[in-house]
Amino acid sequence: SSATAALAQEGLDLGGAAHAAEHASIGLLPLFATCDRWDIGGVSTELHPDTGLLTVFVYDGHEGGAGFAERGYARAVDWLTATREAILACECERGCPSCIQSPKCGNGNDPLDKAGALRMLAVLLSAHP
Repeated sequence: SSATAALAQEGLDLGGAAHAAEHASIGLLPLFATCDRWDIGGVSTELHPDTGLLTVFVYDGHEGGAGFAERGYARAVDWLTATREAILACECERGCPSCIQSPKCGNGNDPLDKAGALRMLAVLLSAHP
């Protein structure tokens, strides 16, 4: 998309930004969907073959689903606004377990880009006031 291209031109690490936003949003979903972060999972990719775009998926971790991701989707603007605010409020410089690191990350919390996640979420939220 043009927004993704603009972020890439700014020098953003798109993969690290999406991965950080994925982790932070998973950490905040329990506030909106009455679940635990261990009940949900996620994956992010710079270019997903099905969407043709930078994509972040947050999904129910239970076979057949439990409605957690659906509840998050229904409140996406509130959820992603809270996610951005939580990252912004964290006093760490580059990311920590309180904001963008995940205890269950299969990639060892790498790559992660805290500043990039903030910028990416700001662009996403400005497109959906």
